[in-house]
Amino acid sequence: MKKRLSVLGAVLLSLFLFSYSCQDHQVPGEPPLLSTHELFYDSINGKCSFTTELEVLNIGTIPVTEYGVVFSAVGGGDGPFTDTPMVETHSKVIFDMPFSTGVKTKVGPQICTNNNYYRAYAILSNGTVVYAQTLHFTNL
Repeated sequence: MKKRLSVLGAVLLSLFLFSYSCQDHQVPGEPPLLSTHELFYDSINGKCSFTTELEVLNIGTIPVTEYGVVFSAVGGGDGPFTDTPMVETHSKVIFDMPFSTGVKTKVGPQICTNNNYYRAYAILSNGTVVYAQTLHFTNL
């Protein structure tokens, strides 16, 4: 009788543990992959006008709600001057949707300075921000 109870207990314990090991695990989404391209001065669109460019290398699997270029400039834009501009505190050039692979270009703000740090960004549907490499513009 004792042996039967211990076998029954072992079987029930095994079933209990097995039921918790068979949960579906959600595969984490893949964020997009971006590349920041060189900023260039564009006098055709106004004094101190810049054209920004980024490349979407991979759209990933997480939906993007906004993307563009964020910048930090001495004497221009929002937020403190820094070499790592953030979408929460600095000025942005927001690109038009849809978000798809390829090179994207947009005329940016008029900033009369020769000291800019900028980088491409994408805000994902889960609130996460993905950044590309930061570049430094010093030639006006």
